[in-house]
Amino acid sequence: MLAQLWRRLNQETIGTERYWWISLKNAAFYRDMTPLISKCARGRLLDVGAGRLAWREILSRYVDHYTSGDVVVGHRDLDVVFDCARGLPFADESFDTVFCCAVLEHSLEPWEAFSEFRRILVPHGIAIVAVPFMENLHDEPYDYYRFTKYGAAHLAKRAGFEVEEIVVNGGLFHLVLNVPSMVFSSVCELLGFHRPITPASRLGLALASGLDRLFRLKEPFASNYIMVLRNSH
Repeated sequence: MLAQLWRRLNQETIGTERYWWISLKNAAFYRDMTPLISKCARGRLLDVGAGRLAWREILSRYVDHYTSGDVVVGHRDLDVVFDCARGLPFADESFDTVFCCAVLEHSLEPWEAFSEFRRILVPHGIAIVAVPFMENLHDEPYDYYRFTKYGAAHLAKRAGFEVEEIVVNGGLFHLVLNVPSMVFSSVCELLGFHRPITPASRLGLALASGLDRLFRLKEPFASNYIMVLRNSH
């Protein structure tokens, strides 16, 4: 029942501000990703693996034109269907920014995706790419990889990118406290009490961040790495 409630809560909130506060994990991703989006997202942007368009509203604040794509249609407003590792259906230098969040673990050949990102970017264009490290198995059976920051940086450099920044997202206490966060939000959904969800997630985020910083458990147990990559040509 809790799993069903959690899926329903996701479906009802995704694409809204509320979605980012239904769990500690979502809140941590929102906290770490939004400053990078505001700093780097510009011009024509391609959202790779856009799914149900969770990031559309945030990304659209900073770009002139937003294009979404995925391997399947998960939202009626999806613009293009493609497999990012099999060749993107766009001409060279079509975009100023590429955004790819929690997608490459589902690609059988993620290294090919980096080459495609670089091909469709203008010279000195930016790719914002988030890849998982300590993440649960999900979207089975299409969950193939986990990345260290060194491996992810290697793939990016091999494709011709300059790695400008890598942000460490999560940590051990983020991982542990996310489960009770999800349970609490699901129970609130069952009871129809939505108001406590956001404050509880904020409190959990502050607690997890403080403990991971105190015990230096953030980087060794990162949930994700968010990379800012520049097309060097």
